[in-house]
Amino acid sequence: MDNSKFHCWPSNASSILTSTLAQHGYNCKGVHIDWIKPPPKQVTQDIPFNISYSIDLLPEFFDWAIYELPKPLYTLSNRTMNNSQSWYNWCHTHESTYDISDPKIESDTCLWHINIHACEIGSSIPYCGPWIPPNGQIYHSTVMAGRAGRIYESTVVVPVFGIVEIIAHFKVGIADWIHIALVSSNIQVSRKAICGDKFCDIKYENCSNCPLDCGKCPLKPIHIGLITGTCVLFLSSLIGIGLYFKIQEQRLLWDPSWIIDVKEVQPLRSQQSNSLTSINDPQKTNFTKRQTSETNLSITTNISTISCVQQIFCPAGNLRHTCVAIRKYKHKHFQLTRRIREQVRLVRTLNHNNICKFMGASLSPNEVIIYMEYMPKGSLRDVLQNEKIPITWPFRFSFAMDILNGLSYIHSRHIIHGRLNSSNCVVDQRLTIKITDYGLENLRLTTLNTNSYVQSAEAYKRVYYAPELISIHELKLTPSIDIYSFGIILNEIATRSEPFGDDDIESIMKIDYRPKIALMTHDVNNETEEDFCPLPSSYTRLIKRCIMENPFDRPTCKDIQKSLKKMCPLQMSPIDLIFKKMSIYQTSLEQAVQLRTYELEQEKHKSENLLYSMLPKIVAEQLRIGQIVTAEYYDTCTIYFSDIVGFTDIASRCKPIDVVEFLNRVYTTFDTIIDRYDVYKVETIGDAYMVVSGVPKKNGNEHAYQIATMALELIRQTASHCLIPYSQDEKLRIRVGLHSGPVCAGVVGSKMPRYCLFGDTVNTASRMESNSEANRIHMTKDTKELLDKTGRFLIEKRGTMPIKGKGDMTTYWLLEELESKNDFIEKNLLYVQPIRLPPIHKKDLSSSYLIPNSTNIFVPNRSPSPRKTTTFNLIALE
Repeated sequence: MDNSKFHCWPSNASSILTSTLAQHGYNCKGVHIDWIKPPPKQVTQDIPFNISYSIDLLPEFFDWAIYELPKPLYTLSNRTMNNSQSWYNWCHTHESTYDISDPKIESDTCLWHINIHACEIGSSIPYCGPWIPPNGQIYHSTVMAGRAGRIYESTVVVPVFGIVEIIAHFKVGIADWIHIALVSSNIQVSRKAICGDKFCDIKYENCSNCPLDCGKCPLKPIHIGLITGTCVLFLSSLIGIGLYFKIQEQRLLWDPSWIIDVKEVQPLRSQQSNSLTSINDPQKTNFTKRQTSETNLSITTNISTISCVQQIFCPAGNLRHTCVAIRKYKHKHFQLTRRIREQVRLVRTLNHNNICKFMGASLSPNEVIIYMEYMPKGSLRDVLQNEKIPITWPFRFSFAMDILNGLSYIHSRHIIHGRLNSSNCVVDQRLTIKITDYGLENLRLTTLNTNSYVQSAEAYKRVYYAPELISIHELKLTPSIDIYSFGIILNEIATRSEPFGDDDIESIMKIDYRPKIALMTHDVNNETEEDFCPLPSSYTRLIKRCIMENPFDRPTCKDIQKSLKKMCPLQMSPIDLIFKKMSIYQTSLEQAVQLRTYELEQEKHKSENLLYSMLPKIVAEQLRIGQIVTAEYYDTCTIYFSDIVGFTDIASRCKPIDVVEFLNRVYTTFDTIIDRYDVYKVETIGDAYMVVSGVPKKNGNEHAYQIATMALELIRQTASHCLIPYSQDEKLRIRVGLHSGPVCAGVVGSKMPRYCLFGDTVNTASRMESNSEANRIHMTKDTKELLDKTGRFLIEKRGTMPIKGKGDMTTYWLLEELESKNDFIEKNLLYVQPIRLPPIHKKDLSSSYLIPNSTNIFVPNRSPSPRKTTTFNLIALE
C-alpha cells in the first residue's frame, strides 16, 4: 500500500471523504518529517518494539496554513499571535500544561495528537489513514502531544501477523486542523512463537527471530562484500567531499581584482542621523516603511551637502578610501561559475554618467556581498515625495532623461534591468539620476525571471512589473519590461506621489492590477510656466504607450527620447540645469535650516523651563554644565510650613481622583501666589507645603518679611477662593508655621535629584505648623524679632507652650500687615496684657500710682492733627 500521496488530509477526512489537501489544490508546504529510528523490516507478533521520528514545521508552513488555506489553521485576532512568525515561535517553544485527555490540549499545544498507526495489509481498509477510529482494524500507540522541531519515540505492539504498514500520525492546528502522516515501508510481522524451548520451528522461527532455538545466522559473502564496499565508498566520499570543498575554497580565494576580502571593507555608521541641514520630510506612507533587500540602496532621502561618512542611508562601508553601498545575498551553496565571471566582466566594463559603478564583491559559500558606488542623496522616490523640495518641470524632465539615458546604455550592452523602480534610481552629488541594482543575476538571485521573484517583492513594487513578468512563470527578459517600469516612473514623476495612489494592498496584489494614470488638463505652452507640464496630453500619451499590455506595442528608448525632447519646455545645457538645480536646493536648504533652528530653540526653552521648575536656577545651571553641586551653609533664612486642616477627613470622603484634582487646584493657587515673592518652593508632601526665603538666593534679613507677607496672602486667598470638594459652602483652612534660623542646603541624589534643606530650623518650623490653628500663622520668637524690626506687622503673643523635641518655647501669632509704623504702635498697644495694680486706700487717693517699671503710657492722639502724646496717672481704687 502506497500512502505517499496522502501526506496531508483535512480534518473531516473519513473512509468516505478520502480526498487529500493536495487533491483540493492545497499542497502541504513546509512540513519536514522523518524516521529517526525507523520501524524494523521484521518484527514478531505481540512483541513491543520502539521507533522514533521527528517533525518540523518550517516558517513557510505557517504562511501556507494562515494565508493560503480557505480555513486558516491559526487565528490572527490574538493581540500577541498576529502573524505567521509569532505562531512559528510558539509552535517551536510552547509545551502544553494540560493532560492529553483534556479537550483544552487542542488549543494549548502545536502538535496535539501524536501516535503510531499499524495497519494489516490486505484487510478491507482501503487506506491506513487517520480517519479510521481506534476500534477499527488500525492499531494505535499511546497518544502524545508536544511542540514541533523535536524527536518523539513510541512503543508499538502489533497484535496481528503478516504484512503491516506503520504510519506516524499527527494532528496540527488551532482554529482548524489537519492530519499529517509519515509512512514507512511495509514490515513483516512473524507469528508469535515460543523462543527458547530448544526447538526451532522452521515455519515461524529462524536464526534471525529466534537465535536461541535456531542458532546465529551466518554472515553471507555478499554481505561481507557490501559491508566492505560501503566502507570504501564512505571513505572515498569523505575524501572527495574534503577535496571538493578545498578546491572551492581555493577558487573563492583566487584573487582577481573584483573579488574583495570582506575585511577590507570598514562598515560606516551615521554620525548625524537628523542633520539640521537636512530637508527630509518625516512623513512616510505605510508602504515606505517596509524595507526589503530591494530597497536597501535607498531607504530614505536627505538632500544635503554632508558627505557619506556623516549620513548613511543604506548599509555602506569604506573600501580603499571610497564610500560603497553594501548589498548582501544569501546562498545555500555558492559556486563561482564561468557564467558569473562573464556577467561580472560585462558589468565591470560599463561606464556611463547615469549608472552606478560596480565596485566589487566578497564571496563566501553561504553569502555574496556586492559593492556598488554609493550615492549620498538617496533615491528618486523619496525626492519626489518630499514636498519641501520645489521641483519644476524642467527638473522633472531632467530626471526622466537621466533614467532613459541609463536604460538605453545598459540595453545596448545586452543587460536587462528587470527590477527598475524609483527606489533604485539614486541621486548623486550633482543631483543626477543614476541607475543601480542592474545585472549580475546569478550573484543576486538564481532565477530572476520567475514568478516566485515577483511574489516575494514588496507589494508596492509589483506596480512596476510588466504584466507578462507577473503572469508568466518562465519568461526571457526583454527591454520592453524595463520600458513598462519606466512608464510607471513617468507617472510617478508627474504626480509626485506613490504610483499606486490610494489603492489598497489587495488591489495591488491582483494579477490584472494597473495603476491610474495622472490627469493633467492644463495645456500651458509657455516657457515661464515651469510649474505646469508644457504638453500634458503628449506626456499622458507617452505613459500609456509605455505601459501597453502587449510588450511589442511599447516604444523603444530612442522613441521615448524623441518624445521627451519635444516636450522639454526649456532647451538648457546640462551645466545650466545643474546650476538651476543647486539654486533650488540652496533655497530649500536655507528654509529648512531656519525651521530646524527655530524648533531647536523652542525645545531648548521648554527643557530649561522644566529643569528650572524642579531645581533652583543656579543649581540647575551647575548640573547642566556638569559641575558638582556642593552643600552650602546659610546663616539665616525663614521657612514656611503649612498643611490642610482636616485633610484626612477630606481624603476619606472623596474619591482618590477628586483628592488629586483638589490638591492640584490648591497647589496651583499657591504656586501662582509665591511667584510674586522672593521665595523658593522646596517641596510638597501630601497636603504639606514647604517654602523658604533666603535660600538659595541670599537676601539679608528680608526673608522674614517675604515669608510673612506671603503667608498672610495664602490664608486670605484660600479662605476666599478654595472650597472643599464635597461641600460648596465649606472653605479650605490651612495651618501655618514659621521659623527663622540657619540651614544647610544641597542637592541629594543623582537620579531625580532634589534640592533639600537640613538643620534644626527645618524641624522647628515644622513644629510651629503642627502646633498652629486653622487659618492662623504660628511663629517663633526668632521670626517675631525679625518682623519687629520692619515695624509692619501686628503680632500677638501666644505664650509659653511645650514643643515636642524643643521643650517650652514662647511663640506668637502673626495677625496682619500694617500700612505704617504708626499703625504698628497704635494696634500693638491694643494687645498689651492687662496689668493688675495694688489696692489703694482712701487716704492715699491723692497719690498717683504708675505702672511698674514705667512712668507713663503713651496713647496716640486720635485727632487728625500731628500726633501728640498725653500722660495719664493710673489710679486703682480699693
